[in-house]
Amino acid sequence: MLIKDKAIILGLIKYNDNDVIVKCFTKETGFTSYFIKALRNSKKGKLKKAFFQVNNILNIVTTNKAKGQLEYIREAQPAYHHKSLFQDFDKINMSTFMREILLQSLKNERADIQLYHFIEQEFIKLDQTDFKPDTHVYFLLKLSQFLGFSPQIDTQGNYFDMENGIFSQKIPLGNFLNQKESNLLKSLLGTIFDTNKNIKLNNNDRRTSIDFLLKYYQLHLENFALPKSLPILNEIYR
Repeated sequence: MLIKDKAIILGLIKYNDNDVIVKCFTKETGFTSYFIKALRNSKKGKLKKAFFQVNNILNIVTTNKAKGQLEYIREAQPAYHHKSLFQDFDKINMSTFMREILLQSLKNERADIQLYHFIEQEFIKLDQTDFKPDTHVYFLLKLSQFLGFSPQIDTQGNYFDMENGIFSQKIPLGNFLNQKESNLLKSLLGTIFDTNKNIKLNNNDRRTSIDFLLKYYQLHLENFALPKSLPILNEIYR
Protein backbone atom coordinates (compact mmCIF):
# COMPACT_ATOMS: atom_id res chain seq x y z
CA MET A 1 0.00 0.00 0.00
CA LEU A 2 1.20 3.51 -0.84
CA ILE A 3 0.81 6.39 1.62
CA LYS A 4 1.02 10.12 0.99
CA ASP A 5 2.87 11.78 3.84
CA LYS A 6 4.90 14.80 4.86
CA ALA A 7 8.41 14.43 6.24
CA ILE A 8 11.15 16.46 7.91
CA ILE A 9 14.60 15.09 7.10
CA LEU A 10 16.58 14.66 10.33
CA GLY A 11 19.48 12.46 9.28
CA LEU A 12 21.12 10.47 6.50
CA ILE A 13 23.14 7.27 6.88
CA LYS A 14 25.30 6.02 4.03
CA TYR A 15 24.38 2.37 3.48
CA ASN A 16 26.91 1.55 0.76
CA ASP A 17 28.43 3.45 -2.16
CA ASN A 18 25.10 4.63 -3.55
CA ASP A 19 22.26 3.77 -1.15
CA VAL A 20 21.18 5.70 1.94
CA ILE A 21 18.90 5.33 4.93
CA VAL A 22 16.92 8.51 5.60
CA LYS A 23 15.73 9.26 9.13
CA CYS A 24 12.57 11.40 9.19
CA PHE A 25 9.80 12.57 11.42
CA THR A 26 6.61 12.33 9.41
CA LYS A 27 3.08 13.55 9.88
CA GLU A 28 1.38 10.17 9.40
CA THR A 29 3.84 7.64 10.82
CA GLY A 30 6.04 9.50 13.32
CA PHE A 31 9.75 8.71 13.52
CA THR A 32 10.57 6.53 10.52
CA SER A 33 13.62 5.35 8.57
CA TYR A 34 13.43 4.84 4.81
CA PHE A 35 15.75 3.03 2.45
CA ILE A 36 16.51 4.81 -0.83
CA LYS A 37 18.43 2.90 -3.46
CA ALA A 38 21.02 4.66 -5.64
CA LEU A 39 20.18 8.08 -4.21
CA ARG A 40 23.79 9.27 -4.16
CA ASN A 41 23.88 9.15 -7.97
CA SER A 42 20.31 10.30 -8.53
CA LYS A 43 19.83 13.67 -10.24
CA LYS A 44 16.67 12.97 -12.19
CA GLY A 45 13.40 11.16 -11.70
CA LYS A 46 11.08 11.09 -8.70
CA LEU A 47 13.85 10.91 -6.07
CA LYS A 48 16.49 13.61 -6.53
CA LYS A 49 19.51 13.72 -4.25
CA ALA A 50 19.02 17.47 -3.72
CA PHE A 51 15.67 16.85 -2.05
CA PHE A 52 17.16 14.71 0.70
CA GLN A 53 19.22 17.25 2.58
CA VAL A 54 18.85 17.51 6.34
CA ASN A 55 16.25 20.07 7.46
CA ASN A 56 14.29 19.72 4.22
CA ILE A 57 10.52 19.40 4.42
CA LEU A 58 9.07 17.08 1.79
CA ASN A 59 5.83 15.72 0.47
CA ILE A 60 6.47 12.01 0.02
CA VAL A 61 4.79 8.84 -1.20
CA THR A 62 5.93 5.77 0.73
CA THR A 63 5.35 2.06 1.05
CA ASN A 64 3.72 0.63 4.15
CA LYS A 65 4.36 -3.08 4.50
CA ALA A 66 3.92 -3.12 8.29
CA LYS A 67 6.42 -5.97 8.65
CA GLY A 68 9.05 -4.23 10.78
CA GLN A 69 11.31 -3.75 7.77
CA LEU A 70 12.68 -0.56 6.30
CA GLU A 71 10.11 1.11 4.10
CA TYR A 72 10.76 2.83 0.77
CA ILE A 73 10.09 6.33 -0.50
CA ARG A 74 8.63 6.11 -4.00
CA GLU A 75 8.17 9.81 -4.75
CA ALA A 76 9.28 13.09 -3.16
CA GLN A 77 8.78 16.80 -3.77
CA PRO A 78 9.78 19.81 -1.66
CA ALA A 79 6.94 21.04 0.55
CA TYR A 80 8.88 24.16 1.55
CA HIS A 81 11.91 25.94 0.09
CA HIS A 82 14.35 27.26 2.68
CA LYS A 83 15.48 30.82 2.06
CA SER A 84 18.39 31.31 4.46
CA LEU A 85 18.80 28.15 6.53
CA PHE A 86 21.51 26.66 4.32
CA GLN A 87 23.48 29.90 3.90
CA ASP A 88 23.43 31.51 7.35
CA PHE A 89 26.26 30.19 9.58
CA ASP A 90 24.34 30.80 12.82
CA LYS A 91 21.19 29.13 11.52
CA ILE A 92 23.16 26.12 10.26
CA ASN A 93 24.64 25.61 13.74
CA MET A 94 21.29 26.06 15.46
CA SER A 95 19.45 23.70 13.10
CA THR A 96 22.16 21.08 13.68
CA PHE A 97 21.59 21.28 17.42
CA MET A 98 17.80 21.03 16.95
CA ARG A 99 18.13 17.97 14.70
CA GLU A 100 20.45 16.22 17.14
CA ILE A 101 17.95 16.81 19.94
CA LEU A 102 15.13 15.46 17.80
CA LEU A 103 17.07 12.38 16.74
CA GLN A 104 17.72 11.58 20.41
CA SER A 105 14.21 12.45 21.61
CA LEU A 106 11.96 10.98 18.91
CA LYS A 107 13.45 7.50 18.47
CA ASN A 108 10.26 5.78 19.59
CA GLU A 109 7.71 8.46 18.78
CA ARG A 110 4.65 7.42 16.85
CA ALA A 111 2.52 9.72 14.73
CA ASP A 112 1.62 12.95 16.50
CA ILE A 113 0.25 15.61 14.19
CA GLN A 114 0.62 18.43 16.72
CA LEU A 115 4.23 17.47 17.38
CA TYR A 116 4.89 17.28 13.65
CA HIS A 117 3.46 20.76 13.07
CA PHE A 118 5.49 22.16 15.99
CA ILE A 119 8.77 20.80 14.57
CA GLU A 120 7.95 21.97 11.05
CA GLN A 121 7.10 25.47 12.22
CA GLU A 122 10.26 25.71 14.33
CA PHE A 123 12.45 25.02 11.29
CA ILE A 124 10.43 27.42 9.12
CA LYS A 125 10.61 30.12 11.79
CA LEU A 126 14.38 29.65 12.06
CA ASP A 127 14.60 30.04 8.28
CA GLN A 128 12.31 33.06 7.94
CA THR A 129 13.17 35.25 10.94
CA ASP A 130 16.26 37.02 12.18
CA PHE A 131 18.58 34.73 14.10
CA LYS A 132 18.19 34.64 17.90
CA PRO A 133 20.96 33.02 19.99
CA ASP A 134 18.41 31.84 22.58
CA THR A 135 16.46 29.74 20.06
CA HIS A 136 17.71 26.41 21.41
CA VAL A 137 16.69 27.26 24.98
CA TYR A 138 13.06 27.87 24.04
CA PHE A 139 13.08 24.95 21.62
CA LEU A 140 14.01 22.54 24.42
CA LEU A 141 11.33 23.94 26.72
CA LYS A 142 8.57 23.77 24.12
CA LEU A 143 9.57 20.30 22.90
CA SER A 144 9.38 18.94 26.46
CA GLN A 145 5.65 19.75 26.45
CA PHE A 146 5.07 17.37 23.54
CA LEU A 147 7.29 14.68 25.05
CA GLY A 148 5.31 14.61 28.29
CA PHE A 149 7.76 15.96 30.87
CA SER A 150 7.36 19.72 30.67
CA PRO A 151 8.18 21.48 33.99
CA GLN A 152 4.96 22.17 35.87
CA ILE A 153 4.81 25.94 36.18
CA ASP A 154 1.68 25.83 38.36
CA THR A 155 3.61 24.33 41.29
CA GLN A 156 5.09 26.57 44.00
CA GLY A 157 8.54 26.64 45.56
CA ASN A 158 12.08 27.97 45.39
CA TYR A 159 13.68 24.73 44.20
CA PHE A 160 12.95 22.85 40.99
CA ASP A 161 12.77 19.09 41.46
CA MET A 162 14.39 17.78 38.27
CA GLU A 163 13.17 14.21 38.69
CA ASN A 164 9.50 15.03 39.30
CA GLY A 165 9.29 18.17 37.15
CA ILE A 166 7.82 20.34 39.93
CA PHE A 167 8.84 23.29 42.08
CA SER A 168 9.25 22.53 45.79
CA GLN A 169 9.41 24.63 48.97
CA LYS A 170 11.98 22.26 50.42
CA ILE A 171 15.24 21.10 48.88
CA PRO A 172 14.26 17.89 47.04
CA LEU A 173 16.08 14.62 47.30
CA GLY A 174 18.10 13.79 44.19
CA ASN A 175 18.60 16.22 41.33
CA PHE A 176 17.34 19.78 41.77
CA LEU A 177 18.02 23.37 40.73
CA ASN A 178 19.13 25.93 43.30
CA GLN A 179 17.08 29.08 43.92
CA LYS A 180 18.84 31.17 41.27
CA GLU A 181 18.51 28.46 38.62
CA SER A 182 14.89 27.79 39.61
CA ASN A 183 14.01 31.48 39.26
CA LEU A 184 15.64 31.51 35.83
CA LEU A 185 13.56 28.49 34.81
CA LYS A 186 10.38 30.18 36.07
CA SER A 187 11.19 33.25 33.97
CA LEU A 188 11.66 31.10 30.87
CA LEU A 189 8.49 29.11 31.46
CA GLY A 190 6.49 32.31 31.78
CA THR A 191 7.33 33.31 28.20
CA ILE A 192 7.27 30.14 26.09
CA PHE A 193 3.63 30.57 25.10
CA ASP A 194 4.27 34.03 23.64
CA THR A 195 7.31 34.24 21.36
CA ASN A 196 7.01 38.03 21.27
CA LYS A 197 7.75 38.20 25.00
CA ASN A 198 10.71 35.84 25.18
CA ILE A 199 13.30 37.26 27.53
CA LYS A 200 16.76 37.87 26.10
CA LEU A 201 19.32 35.88 28.03
CA ASN A 202 22.79 37.08 28.85
CA ASN A 203 25.65 34.73 28.06
CA ASN A 204 25.85 33.21 31.53
CA ASP A 205 22.09 32.61 31.84
CA ARG A 206 21.98 31.09 28.35
CA ARG A 207 24.75 28.64 29.21
CA THR A 208 23.17 27.82 32.58
CA SER A 209 19.76 27.26 30.99
CA ILE A 210 21.10 24.90 28.33
CA ASP A 211 23.10 22.94 30.91
CA PHE A 212 20.15 22.28 33.23
CA LEU A 213 17.67 21.66 30.40
CA LEU A 214 19.90 19.04 28.81
CA LYS A 215 20.40 17.41 32.20
CA TYR A 216 16.60 17.43 32.57
CA TYR A 217 16.27 15.65 29.21
CA GLN A 218 18.85 13.07 30.28
CA LEU A 219 16.82 12.33 33.41
CA HIS A 220 13.57 11.84 31.50
CA LEU A 221 14.66 10.20 28.24
CA GLU A 222 16.42 6.85 28.25
CA ASN A 223 19.88 6.83 26.64
CA PHE A 224 19.68 10.53 25.76
CA ALA A 225 23.13 11.66 24.55
CA LEU A 226 24.33 15.26 24.61
CA PRO A 227 24.38 16.83 21.14
CA LYS A 228 27.80 16.94 19.50
CA SER A 229 27.09 20.49 18.33
CA LEU A 230 26.77 21.79 21.92
CA PRO A 231 30.46 22.78 22.37
CA ILE A 232 30.28 24.80 19.13
CA LEU A 233 27.17 26.70 20.25
CA ASN A 234 28.66 27.30 23.71
CA GLU A 235 31.84 28.66 22.13
CA ILE A 236 30.09 30.94 19.64
CA TYR A 237 27.21 32.26 21.76
CA ARG A 238 28.95 32.87 25.05
